[in-house]
Amino acid sequence: MLLAELFREERVRLSREAEDKPSVLREISRLFAADDPSLPEDEVYRVLMARESLASTGVGSGVAIPHGRVAGLDQIRAALLVHGEGVPFDAVDGERVQVFVAILAPEDKPSQHLRVLAEVSRLLRRREVRERLVSAESIADILDVVR
Repeated sequence: MLLAELFREERVRLSREAEDKPSVLREISRLFAADDPSLPEDEVYRVLMARESLASTGVGSGVAIPHGRVAGLDQIRAALLVHGEGVPFDAVDGERVQVFVAILAPEDKPSQHLRVLAEVSRLLRRREVRERLVSAESIADILDVVR
């Protein structure tokens, strides 16, 4: 699966509102729920928070990749939130997180889930990609970077 296929405009947002991990995950959950009524906001939030309770998905360099598996989901979905100022997120390097790529995967497709996580990680490892995302002024700018 190509990353470009995962990032729908409806699930991309520039944010300045979220102040902490729970509010970021709540905002991401709303993105998924607004785009797909079969993904209730509270269920998505529960899945993402459950994963965070195991260990932070803040991978460093201003990036977090919250993710989880959802029963009944037919295909992998992703949401992207960029927070210019960054949010405390318990990242491995202790830095604030500015780029959040959330991934929801069907329970019965663990290998596809891991492949997408690896692709996202490879993309966001590149400093120029992170810088372009953080300096984006519109959703169109963000989509230009990830597509």
